[in-house]
Amino acid sequence: MGFPTLNRRRRSEGFTLIELMVAVVIVGILAAVAYPAFTSFLQRGRRADAAAALSAVVQAQERYRSNRGQYASDLDDLKIAASSKLGDFYGLKLSPAGAADYASGYQVTATVKEAGRQRSDVDCWTLSARFADGDLSYQATDKAGKDTKAQCWSH
Repeated sequence: MGFPTLNRRRRSEGFTLIELMVAVVIVGILAAVAYPAFTSFLQRGRRADAAAALSAVVQAQERYRSNRGQYASDLDDLKIAASSKLGDFYGLKLSPAGAADYASGYQVTATVKEAGRQRSDVDCWTLSARFADGDLSYQATDKAGKDTKAQCWSH
């Protein structure tokens, strides 16, 4: 028979403060790396939504012209929900290409809304599809107005 021990230490369970702080630092570092990548991913996704909205307007304009002989001068005339998907990220604008009328062409532009959550996308501030004289072209500019077509329309 052994002697009873009076000062028997219980084994402690759980985390020490140092272990907890190391875990918090690791999570913080991972978040600092992941957050910019995540926001960039969201930005590119919203940009793709704007490009899709422009394509929807181009298709709707062709349907409109086949029935009426000229292109629509108002987005509401096209009866599409292209701008509803853009929310507070982009605004769509329709304008004539060249002449003051829409008989020979049009330009539809998606511009980042200043107060929207896409405002940090300064590289692709405007995306445009222009149809003039039978030719469809795409343009893009950054917030300063510099041509960024190669960067913004590379799919």
